[in-house]
Amino acid sequence: MFSSIPPTRIYWFAIPVLALLLWMGLRNQTDPLWTETDTLLHTPTLLVGDAVDSLQHLFAEVHHLPKPTRSGDSSALRHIMYDYSPTIEWHKFAETVRQLQKKRFMVISGVTGVGSTSLSIRVARLFARSKAQLMEIKCAPQFDLEYHKKYIGWEHADGKFEQGKLLQFWDRCRQNPNQPFIAVIDNFDKINPETFFGPEIWEILNDRTTSAVVGGRGISIPENFYMISATHLGPGSHVDLNEEHFKRIGRLHIVGPSTRELLARLEQKASDLKAMPYRHAADEKKLAALQDTAQLLPYLFAFQKANSIVQKLYSDGYQLGQSSNVKDYFRKEDYPELKKTFVNHVNAFHPARPLVPDDFDDLDYTIKHHGRQPGTNFFARQIQFLQDTGYLVEITVVASTALLTALIGWWVFRNRELLIRSYGDRVRELFIQFERQEISADQAAFHMEEIKKEVDQLVVRRKLNYTEGLYFLAFIEDKVKRIEFAKNVSENFLDLFDSFMEDNYLSENEYLKIKQFLMSMRHKLPEEVFNQFLQKTEDTYLAGVKTGA
Repeated sequence: MFSSIPPTRIYWFAIPVLALLLWMGLRNQTDPLWTETDTLLHTPTLLVGDAVDSLQHLFAEVHHLPKPTRSGDSSALRHIMYDYSPTIEWHKFAETVRQLQKKRFMVISGVTGVGSTSLSIRVARLFARSKAQLMEIKCAPQFDLEYHKKYIGWEHADGKFEQGKLLQFWDRCRQNPNQPFIAVIDNFDKINPETFFGPEIWEILNDRTTSAVVGGRGISIPENFYMISATHLGPGSHVDLNEEHFKRIGRLHIVGPSTRELLARLEQKASDLKAMPYRHAADEKKLAALQDTAQLLPYLFAFQKANSIVQKLYSDGYQLGQSSNVKDYFRKEDYPELKKTFVNHVNAFHPARPLVPDDFDDLDYTIKHHGRQPGTNFFARQIQFLQDTGYLVEITVVASTALLTALIGWWVFRNRELLIRSYGDRVRELFIQFERQEISADQAAFHMEEIKKEVDQLVVRRKLNYTEGLYFLAFIEDKVKRIEFAKNVSENFLDLFDSFMEDNYLSENEYLKIKQFLMSMRHKLPEEVFNQFLQKTEDTYLAGVKTGA
């Protein structure tokens, strides 16, 4: 097929194809998180406030009520959000409710700004049909004993035991066994749970079917009592909760940063700005940024990617939630402040390795190149694959050895080439001097014999290998033979010329014989020697012709 196409045209066809393949091989791929974020921007977020009917069904399920028969009943929504309506994603809320239904006790833990406290309160309100069925406890550091006295109880000077608020709350639970009662203990990691409950209750929390004697009275955990402990995830806690704590106060339920809820916050902010009767110039800029998906995409991506970087370098507990200060830096010009917020937040905990702006270099690259992730092109992926499989070091060593061997081989070859070239130049220079009759044949042969001896010594000392030595000696031998032959030809010419000039006269027949001899040997004589002999013959013959005349 290609036999009739000229080679130059094939090259012109192959070069663009190779260039395209090279470009594709060096082109980084789009970060999957960038694509997900772009999709999220164009997907409505279902909040608790948007799922009125689903919330009403969930409320009926928790309290064993008949299923709602009409749509649009918002009584459950008003019940759990009577003060304000936070941006809580519906699926997250429903999942938390169902986990509490199964376990009765749970620990909701999250980093700064994820809304773990707000989520705990809203879930608790769904379980408590009235304020009397809900107890909120807010903990502060160094008040462990005070909280124990306030909520569990204490003895008066006369020995009488005074029940605390939690024990009184449990009494109400027993009085209304068909109604769920729930306690929300916020910042439970600020105090020691064992000190808060006391040894007796702490023991029966491990086996809730048993009872304990507290203040001379038998105490057990009511079966209709639920408890949510809201704690901070990561550094900053006064008490590191462990498996012994979770066995008693509930399994750990981690609430992570939510990009959907962050987007919902931004949408709410945009709605609030639109509703303002009068907006300042700064408000107009904020509204424009909130309505510009091209500006929100890198912001939402940066929020997730920065948290991912922090998680990888440290742990989940160092991340920042959607309600933290990062929510205010959604404009393009605010990006440096967004990174600074993460840096300051992490370094406030004094980690062994501080977070620095350079840790966000890959994030900067992706945003600058509209989602392209550094190090994801074909060649980079192959190197990473070799590194992951452990072959990269072996291949690097082999390649380095091969390269080093090639360089050493080239260096040795180059030195030998230069050495041979230098001797070759000496031989050629001697031959040129001989041709120009600057030196005699014997002198040229003598010097070439010296060069042969030097080459022999190089072979002996292995500075030249045997093959190279034989080649070069053959080259010198050829030059010596040519000199020897030229010498013999010159002697033959002189003998012939002298024999013809015995009578001091060069006849025409003798002249033609000498000239014929010179022409036959011309290619074997140096040009200067040939011209000299020819001129001598011509001059002698012409002189004889003139004399005969």
